[in-house]
Amino acid sequence: MQSLSIPVAADTWLGLIAWAYLLTNAVRVFTYIPQILAVWKCRDGARSVSLLTWGSWVLSHVAATAYGVLVVKDGLFLFITLINFAGCGLVAAIAARRRWQWKQASQTLLI
Repeated sequence: MQSLSIPVAADTWLGLIAWAYLLTNAVRVFTYIPQILAVWKCRDGARSVSLLTWGSWVLSHVAATAYGVLVVKDGLFLFITLINFAGCGLVAAIAARRRWQWKQASQTLLI
C-alpha cells in the first residue's frame, strides 16, 4: 500500500523549518528568565543546577555562533544564537558564582 503524500516544494519545507527555528528559539529566550531568577535567589550554592549541562549548552552556542558566522552567514540566525548563548551563559555564570559563595560561606563557618 502506497502512502498518501502531498507534494510540497523543497523551498516550502526550508521556509517552514526556518520559521519553526525562529519561533521556537524566540520563545526559548523567555524561558531563561525564570531560571535566571531562581538561580539568582538561590542560597544553597545552586546545587540543583548542573554546571556541566549549562556549560555544555554554552559551548554548543559558541559552536553555533562560529557556524552562523562562517557557514550560514545569516544575521538572524547569529542574533538568535547569541541571545541563547547569553541566556545559557548567565545561568551558568550565576550558578557558578552562587556555588563559589556557598563554598566560601561554608569554609568561614568551619574556621
